[in-house]
Amino acid sequence: MSSRNNVKLDEVFPLMEEKLNSGGKVTFKPHGISMLPLIRQGRDSVVIEKIDRNAKIGDVIFFRRPNGQFVLHRVIGKDKNGYILCGDNQWQKERGVREEWIIGIMIGILRDGIQADLDCERYRKYIKHLKYRRPLLFIKYKGKRLKEEIVKRIK
Repeated sequence: MSSRNNVKLDEVFPLMEEKLNSGGKVTFKPHGISMLPLIRQGRDSVVIEKIDRNAKIGDVIFFRRPNGQFVLHRVIGKDKNGYILCGDNQWQKERGVREEWIIGIMIGILRDGIQADLDCERYRKYIKHLKYRRPLLFIKYKGKRLKEEIVKRIK
């Protein structure tokens, strides 16, 4: 069994950028839980290619914030300040994501070594139901905070 070293994206980003700019695709395992249940940390890989159009609502884009942090989130809108993004497992929106920050667009997910089809009916239904998931995540978050506050006051 072979083991792979975890490499920080900062270290390989110049190679990734070169490959994307030459028309290639890049595959990596994202870290974090913001895109659950679609992308599972440590198990799933994403396939990214350079985006050759404006991102649209529903696209999952890979971008780099001005502070250097890499992020993979879904486009949920656009306004005069840029794109509005949110992870599938989040309820807080990130506003003002600029076009020049975008590195690429997710075109595939590798789950257990098999590429998932992002053009299938099941995926379209998943995206459609996200509008109901975010309010539920907000209620869950607020309920947890309220419970913590009550317990704190009781003690």
